[in-house]
Amino acid sequence: MKKTLFIIIMTAFVSSCGSSKIEKEGIVDEKFTLCSDLKYDRLITEFYPNEGKTILKKNIHSLFENFLLKQGYLTEISKAGYEDLLEKVKRGEVSEKSTEQFREELDFDPSLLFPSSTFMSCYTMLIEEFKLVNEKGWHSQFRDAYWKFEANGDLDSDNSNQIEKALQLIPEEKFKEIEYRKLFLDLIYMHVR
Repeated sequence: MKKTLFIIIMTAFVSSCGSSKIEKEGIVDEKFTLCSDLKYDRLITEFYPNEGKTILKKNIHSLFENFLLKQGYLTEISKAGYEDLLEKVKRGEVSEKSTEQFREELDFDPSLLFPSSTFMSCYTMLIEEFKLVNEKGWHSQFRDAYWKFEANGDLDSDNSNQIEKALQLIPEEKFKEIEYRKLFLDLIYMHVR
């Protein structure tokens, strides 16, 4: 009887710990999305006030990703697809003509909507300000790897493999969310324009 009661209590305890972790991850995702959205809305209101096409501006990353898919530069929305895309960018297979064509399709220049490293501060907020993730979690490791990439150059430098290392730190499940891909889309757009 005591053994059965012990098993029931331990099962309930383990289940509650697991659901607590899932709830915390949900909160982290929610805070990261909010931070990302707020930063992006600031860019729109600061650089494109009263110019219309708001739906295009708010979805610029998805639109650029769709453009890359349509052009065949991006073969799938996954870490493997982005790793392949980054390699194509490094080899010069994605040219400035691509971003010109994208601008023409939009009928405005979206360059200011692809800021380099703007979304990195959202990782810092989660780690240092809110202390929602620990220093050994993937958010911290990704932030540090990305900073190392930036400190050592860009996609044309000898240390450009750092960006692939950073990319691999993001869990595949999280990478399915556009918020976690925006940073790479910013990097790619700014590199090829």
